[in-house]
Formats: sequence, structure tokens, C-alpha cells
Amino acid sequence: MIDGQLQLDAQWLLHRPISGPRDGHIGEQVFVEKWIELQQREGKFREVDEPEHTANLDRILRHVQLPEISERECSVAASWACYLGCNVGASVIHLGDRLKTGAGEYRRFAAAWAIHNTRSIGVNGGYRAIEIMLAPTDHLNTDPLSYGGLKRAPNLSLTDYEVVEHLWLWLGTDEGAAWLDDCKREVDRRQAAAWRVEHGFNNATNAGVITHVERS
Repeated sequence: MIDGQLQLDAQWLLHRPISGPRDGHIGEQVFVEKWIELQQREGKFREVDEPEHTANLDRILRHVQLPEISERECSVAASWACYLGCNVGASVIHLGDRLKTGAGEYRRFAAAWAIHNTRSIGVNGGYRAIEIMLAPTDHLNTDPLSYGGLKRAPNLSLTDYEVVEHLWLWLGTDEGAAWLDDCKREVDRRQAAAWRVEHGFNNATNAGVITHVERS
């Protein structure tokens, strides 16, 4: 950043995941949409004794002590949000809930992530969870005869690791929990709507078959 130049607020940067959300995956789509909505929300004036808004990415990452928030940090954060919407991300959240008593409200999800992100040769082809989370599309193994996963690991920085860690920590705050609950409610709503559409179609199809049989 040039001396004297104002730092660009993360609100005005793009918040696009590195890859995804995938078509047909309602959870991934909802979490990404809700994250973008949260990050692009306009700041409001507050009274002196009101708590400061902490959901903006520059506030969430204040302890990382970055000179400025760049598109890379925004993409990493959006990819993290997308990961929360898949089954694996949900399992980390579930583990965090189970660790609440031992790790505490604030650190429970970070503790769950530390366990989940440990490298194991017998899991995910030996790749870390964060490598899968932040892998570009061309790093994914799309061979139909394979078990998926990665063809190669992405080149990640220490900052990438710290950004994801602090996002998990933020999820353990009151504001993070409120955002998570909002995402879950929207996922449930869209899944229920999709089920009703499919169920209604099936009922109509079955009714047509029954009518046809009765008239034959």
C-alpha cells in the first residue's frame, strides 16, 4: 500500500470462493450467499456504548495483523464459508459442539478444526483439509474411475492458514453463532421447498399412473 493511501475496506472487495459452490449443493450455495451478504453489509452509525460491528473481515482478522485485506483473504474466507455448507464442514461444526465443554464457547470450533485438519496418510490421500478447501478447480481429481480428492496440493501461505483459523474462532463468538444459525435456517427452508417440489411432482406422476390404470 502506497504511503498516504487509504486502506480499501474489505466491504468493497469481491468475496468469491476459489472453487464452488457446486451445482445442486444447497448448503454450499446458502453459506456463500450469506457470507457475501454479511461482508457487503453497509456499516451503520452507532451510539458510543453500542458494541462495534465485528463481522467485517478486517475486524475478524485483526489479530492476524495484515497490512491490508486483499482479494486473496476474501477468497480464502469465502471458500471457508462454502466448506461450512458441505457435509464435511458440518461434521467439523458438530465436533465443535461436542468440544464446547472442554475447549470453551470461543475456541471450540478452532479446536475441532485443528483435529480435522491434521494430516493423515490414510485420509483424503494424505492431503490436509485446508488444502482441499482452498484448492483451485484444476487441482481437483475429476477422473470418474478415482475416488476424487486432489491431484496435487495448492501452494498455501502461512496467512492462508491463519485466516482460516481466525474464521473458526469468529464462528465461536455470539455474532458468528447468530450467522451460523441464520445459514442453517435458510438451508432448511430451501431444502424443504425443494422436497415439496419433488414430492408434489411425484404425487402428480403417481396420480396420473393410477388414473391411467383405472381407465384401462
